[in-house]
Amino acid sequence: MESALELKSAMEACYESTKVSCKVLFKDRFHRPFSELHDQIFDLIDDESEQKVAIAAPRGFGKTTIDTIAYPGKKILFEEKKFIVPVSATATSAVMQGENLKSELQSNYEIRTMFGPIETKRFSKEQWVTKSGTMVMPRGAGQQIRGILYKRYRPDLIVCDDLETSEGVRSDEQREKLLDWFFEDVCNSIDRGSKDWKIIVVGTVLHEDSLLVHLLNDPDWTSIQLSICDDDLNSNWPDFMSTDDVKALHGSFKEKGKLDSFYREYRNIPISTEDATFRQEYFKGYEEPELIESGNSKGLINVVIIDPAKTVKLHSADSAIVGWGIDRASQKMYVRDVVAGRMYPDEMFDESFKMVDRLNARILGYEDTSLHEFITQPLENQKRLRGSHVFLLPLPARGKKEDRIAQLVPFYRQGFIYHNVACCNGLEAQLMSFPRPARWDIMDAAAYIIEIMEKEAQYFDPFDFQDDDDIEDEYSELDMENDDMMDWEQVA
Repeated sequence: MESALELKSAMEACYESTKVSCKVLFKDRFHRPFSELHDQIFDLIDDESEQKVAIAAPRGFGKTTIDTIAYPGKKILFEEKKFIVPVSATATSAVMQGENLKSELQSNYEIRTMFGPIETKRFSKEQWVTKSGTMVMPRGAGQQIRGILYKRYRPDLIVCDDLETSEGVRSDEQREKLLDWFFEDVCNSIDRGSKDWKIIVVGTVLHEDSLLVHLLNDPDWTSIQLSICDDDLNSNWPDFMSTDDVKALHGSFKEKGKLDSFYREYRNIPISTEDATFRQEYFKGYEEPELIESGNSKGLINVVIIDPAKTVKLHSADSAIVGWGIDRASQKMYVRDVVAGRMYPDEMFDESFKMVDRLNARILGYEDTSLHEFITQPLENQKRLRGSHVFLLPLPARGKKEDRIAQLVPFYRQGFIYHNVACCNGLEAQLMSFPRPARWDIMDAAAYIIEIMEKEAQYFDPFDFQDDDDIEDEYSELDMENDDMMDWEQVA
């Protein structure tokens, strides 16, 4: 009788807690003590009121075993779910996860002792069903999930484990494709009229614009972001890695010049904060009203640069307009204005010429590599309709945008660049996450200032160019030399 009571008590504890299930039913897989970080995971996945869950956990944390073995295994054993869909980056890895779960249920001694033999029937290589009637159908990223049914059931537990790959997140197109598939197919495969479903996404942050980061920042999703250590490299899970072990691992990555990998894999931070290309201390701020009131704005060579979305439907991606003011005499470069976002073409052209007027800019540069006829002709029309005297300067993209943006580094390091504190937060955020930002638009537009200065032979000069007449003479010369400028554009 005592043994039966103990068995009943153990089963009740397992039913209530995935953490207990790990230690009782899957003890061969969980031989280390759990940390406080693990408790955050267990609290979140066991909370039935949280239906959309995102978890960023470090490598070696046991997250895959928890979310692909212990948690769905518990749901099968206690007959809590009818249709479970394990999802991974590829169909092969998803099927392997499904096979690992089935093997564990069939061969685990503790499970056989407490629940008896767990029989399964294979419908195909990709799906199987237990004798209690729970279907398990693994799927790879991009495979059909939306619209699938098992008898009268839609998926009621979807577990996405390591859905993204290091290679896949490098491509803007692949990231967008995965986002579309996840939100359109995965999230629409459940029965929204029911409250008995859950979607769990578990992984490691691989990119600032990854699916996992989107979910971590989405208020509709409940999420946690875990790190193996704190900023001082003190271990958050000493039973797995001591502080000395963490520091040794960190040192190894640093020696190889791979700190970004350490931060992504073990801290869930896309970019190393220690050796980032652009650092917070590089950013020097100023206030535009003070610049104007001081009279220092009169001697600036003002330029507006457009980085349009690389699609005919400009409103479907981010565009950016950046206004610069160059003071050759004092060796200062001011980012004076920034407008960014998803804009229709007419909105982008209107904002561009408004900035030209605000800054009294004489050059309006624009990247025209992929959409020449959709950008050049409308800009020329707008210039004529507005009676503007701004010089339109096409900027063919040279090389990779990463290399173009990196050219700004020495200017920041030497303290030449100043940011208008009222409008440069977006620029700083993109620079801080370089070279894996969520968006490139603002910093890519800003980086073209180097090419413009080179083409216009604008260099820092020890002589004083603050006199208004000198500036006007320079602009007059610029207008007179337009034909020559077109020549070097074609040669470039």
